Amino acid sequence: MAEPAASQAFFDLWRKQLEEGAQAWVRLLAAGAPAAPADPAKLWAPFVEPWVQAWARAFAQTPMTPDLLAQWKRFLDESLEAWSRALGQAMQTEAFAQALGRYLDQWLAACGPLKKAGEQTTEAALEVLGLASRSQLTRVAAQIVELDRRLERVEDGVATALRKLDDLARAEGRRPATGREAATG
Repeated sequence: MAEPAASQAFFDLWRKQLEEGAQAWVRLLAAGAPAAPADPAKLWAPFVEPWVQAWARAFAQTPMTPDLLAQWKRFLDESLEAWSRALGQAMQTEAFAQALGRYLDQWLAACGPLKKAGEQTTEAALEVLGLASRSQLTRVAAQIVELDRRLERVEDGVATALRKLDDLARAEGRRPATGREAATG
């Protein structure tokens, strides 16, 4: 018999703390944030206000059953819905886009040196192990492509020279040097 009374007392204490917390948030938000654009309260107000309103709705409904888990689930569902709406609205603003852009710029500025250090460490490890690095393989691939291009130019030049020799041989009445006419004719 002591368990239901203890759980009810716990529930009442929990409810009172949440109600007082929600009221504190409402008072804080109602006071308004200072005009400074970098004020975190102003940034978080669109997110917190719907959340606090969902809390207030959850606890204003009567009668509240002592089934703590059902109430907790309903509270979480309403909170998630409120956060979803608030975040959806906030992400559609220009201020959010600018803040996200600044964050990404800072992230890239911080990650650039880390990426470079990681690449240098990897190259040093590959060198110690006697393995080719990505940059070395890239250089070899570029050299192979360049050799292929040079070979094509040489083949084109040889083909052009052979055609000219065949034309000269025909002009002098001799048999062509390549022997292509004998094979085709």
